[in-house]
Amino acid sequence: MSVSVVGVDLFKSVFQLSVADAKHRVVDRKRLSRAQFHRFLAQNEPVRLVMEACGTSHYWARTGLSLGHEVKLLHANYVKAYVRRTKTDAADADALVLADSDKSLHPIPIKPEELQALQSVHRIREQWKRARVARICEARALLAEFGITTPVGVRGISRKLTLATERAPMLIQPTLLDLIQEISELEQRLKRVDQALAAYADTNPDVQTLLGIQGIGITIATAFVARVSNIHTFKRGRSFASWLGLTCREYSSGQNRRLGRITRQGDRYLRTMLIHGARAALMAARRKQANGKELTRLETWAVNTQTRVGHNKATVALANKMARIIWAVWTRHEAFNGNDALRFAA
Repeated sequence: MSVSVVGVDLFKSVFQLSVADAKHRVVDRKRLSRAQFHRFLAQNEPVRLVMEACGTSHYWARTGLSLGHEVKLLHANYVKAYVRRTKTDAADADALVLADSDKSLHPIPIKPEELQALQSVHRIREQWKRARVARICEARALLAEFGITTPVGVRGISRKLTLATERAPMLIQPTLLDLIQEISELEQRLKRVDQALAAYADTNPDVQTLLGIQGIGITIATAFVARVSNIHTFKRGRSFASWLGLTCREYSSGQNRRLGRITRQGDRYLRTMLIHGARAALMAARRKQANGKELTRLETWAVNTQTRVGHNKATVALANKMARIIWAVWTRHEAFNGNDALRFAA
């Protein structure tokens, strides 16, 4: 029996395999444990493994590559179209075999262990940041129940909440102080993570390249390097901006072409970070203009766009430009030039 393709439906402890020949005809099905699947990879002749890009997929992809196999990761949403009738593990594995025959589906680059660790750091950071916001809101809301308000902003929030707690009823003060202590601990954790990201940025040339772009800081640059393991996957800047969900949604038919809001598809975390960076860059350009300093062509375009369509739309438009600039600077390894940026972003 000649085996060419193996569709693998991954799970924590059970792995469903659909074994197919060169014509993508399923000739065998297997249900293996974790240890059995590892032996299957180690003992069998090299084949093409097709898996959904989900949890643990990059680990098994690296394992398969180290054992001489070819590995192909596909987006789960695109594989779903090939699932026939009811959803089972076997049906999912068969769908992977069928999806492999579709040459229009672009595989997802396999992430190296270093970038996987960097992306995990960002995920932990984001969870801690959300936890801090949730606890600050909870403390403010509880104090407001007793008519106690705290100044707006998160700078020095632990000290502000501690002072406000002194006016709260004695019964709730110890619990509120514990909550404030948790906020302080989360802030310290976030500082340590930011220090770790800064140390990593000093050792990575791609991060240093991106840091030269206006509006891109260490957090944004390391997030892009972690998530985009191979920027050359994208053939042009517009494809990269589209992958981030920053291009217009299109409703077209016949001679009618309608462009709507941005699609908001792709990586929400990267898109959010890039929009924050664009907002900071736009505000910096406005300050330069107010102080009578000369603006670059990109800054002039951003300020004029803000005047024409408003702050929020101009911020998203600048984020779209920045995505294309990131692609151009990253692929060409050229230093960012604000006066030449519009050519990159075309």
